[in-house]
Amino acid sequence: MKLAVAGKGGSGKTSVAGCLARLLARRGVSDLIAIDADSNPNLALTLGLPPERMSQLCPMPRSVLERRTDESGKTRLSLALTPAEIFEQYGIPAPGGITLLLMGSVDHAGAG
Repeated sequence: MKLAVAGKGGSGKTSVAGCLARLLARRGVSDLIAIDADSNPNLALTLGLPPERMSQLCPMPRSVLERRTDESGKTRLSLALTPAEIFEQYGIPAPGGITLLLMGSVDHAGAG
């Protein structure tokens, strides 16, 4: 199952996503992956990660994607690693057995 929470800024997307992930974990759903793709990432707090652990969060680098050209000559972006490798290398354990991933971040103005 894959769920995405979308909406306008300030509508509570992070709160809803975090509460939903924690509820699913409490109900026994295993292998939960929560991905924070917000330019102002706060999902770690909502999942209950202590502030000192948040410093361990590293955004996934652009190198997890690679350009590949198929037989027809079309160039596509593909994962350079398997999802399991990405979770292992860049995920951080959160309370309740949830793995948190932080998408790439904006390095400086104009980079987003």
